Amino acid sequence: MKLSCFMGRRPGSIQLMLADPGPKGPKMTLLYNAIQIICLPLAAPILAMVCLAKEKYRGQFLQRLGEIPPLPVSKGIESKRAWIHSMSLGEFNAARPLIQGIKKKWPGLQLILSASTASGLAAIEKSPLSKGAIVTALPFDFLPIVDRVIKSLRPDCFLLVETDIWPNFLWRLKRHEIPAILINGSISEKSARRLERLPTVANFLYGPFSHLVMQSEDDVTRLSRLDIMTHKIMSHGNLKFDYQPREISPEEKEALFHATGFPEGTKIIVAGSTHPGEEEEIAEAFSNIKKAIPTSRLIIAPRDIKRAQEVERIFTTRGNICTMRSNSPGPRSARDIPDVFILDTLGELGKFYSLASVSFVGGSLVPVGGHNILEPAVFGVPVVFGPFMESFMQIASAFLDHNAGFQVADAKGLEKIVSKLLADDKILKGVGDSARRLLDMNRGVVDRYLDLLSPYLSQ
Repeated sequence: MKLSCFMGRRPGSIQLMLADPGPKGPKMTLLYNAIQIICLPLAAPILAMVCLAKEKYRGQFLQRLGEIPPLPVSKGIESKRAWIHSMSLGEFNAARPLIQGIKKKWPGLQLILSASTASGLAAIEKSPLSKGAIVTALPFDFLPIVDRVIKSLRPDCFLLVETDIWPNFLWRLKRHEIPAILINGSISEKSARRLERLPTVANFLYGPFSHLVMQSEDDVTRLSRLDIMTHKIMSHGNLKFDYQPREISPEEKEALFHATGFPEGTKIIVAGSTHPGEEEEIAEAFSNIKKAIPTSRLIIAPRDIKRAQEVERIFTTRGNICTMRSNSPGPRSARDIPDVFILDTLGELGKFYSLASVSFVGGSLVPVGGHNILEPAVFGVPVVFGPFMESFMQIASAFLDHNAGFQVADAKGLEKIVSKLLADDKILKGVGDSARRLLDMNRGVVDRYLDLLSPYLSQ
């Protein structure tokens, strides 16, 4: 339902208007918007202060209020527009191969690329995929703002990557007969059981989609138990399997290695996207690994690069020599050879995975949900991860089933498996080859998506 205040015909009169939200709009939309209007006087000033106080939100604040970026000047017949939304950096990375496929198949298509977080928006703006695209933040889910943005941008279809469901936005797309497609969706067993008891909420969230394309058949089964039209639900596989890193030349790889300051013959462990509570575990494990295998060195990339100095303290208190990526490359003398190289720059972790003998992917020893273990695996690097992999459950299970990765519970488990891998080149290569084969088996997801999108995007 739409709730909006407007001036009546008599001067000074104000009426509250409830309008039909569109085809099959649930009654719950009325409640959703009523709560917004009730809370808005209190929430709006707080939201504005938070967004304006923090630099990472300040730049996108006006766009979230409905400011439209400059639109391309029309020259004759307008191209179709596809709006692809990735909530944050992780979703945008998952969407990259699909965006590349869309640009290649429909070169005349106008893309709209959006995100909800500062990191996601920054990644889009820096990416070559944004060339010629309209780049914007997703608007706040308030009807007047949503209406203005949709009518101004006029997309022919909307692709939502994985998550970030905003009901007003999706139901207004449906009202304007703009198909919305969930891309690479997933739903946990816990969420499915909860929504089974709340069918109205399930329809409120998933009802406006034209297609719900899930990562796995397990996701399809769980979603099909809800009170949603099952013909909308399908699986095309996990889009992340089609991830292809930028090719790294031998010269660039040599330059990356030189930047670490590590000596020749080093066996490198790369710990990527780590979170508070994990670095202590990694530091404990690395201290013992280095005693057993003196040629081992560590590259660590905290998920939040602002924590780089905190991470440095964790390792230096254990007697390690540390250096930062942002410092001058290479050691000044033999005494400066580091044990730990801290990646305190954005967008380079993927490249440094190419140097690894073994990798650990963070967000998994603490209850964060894990990060993308495919990023090191594409280089044939064995992957180790912790017990908290809810965000990558199917991929983690596939790696374990095909002996392409290892799951550990704590620092002792990490130390044991990494030491074993570094001590035996044959095992190391075998696990890396298994990871590559697993990726090859699951590729082709983008092509299936392009077939699905063809009726909507073909000129």
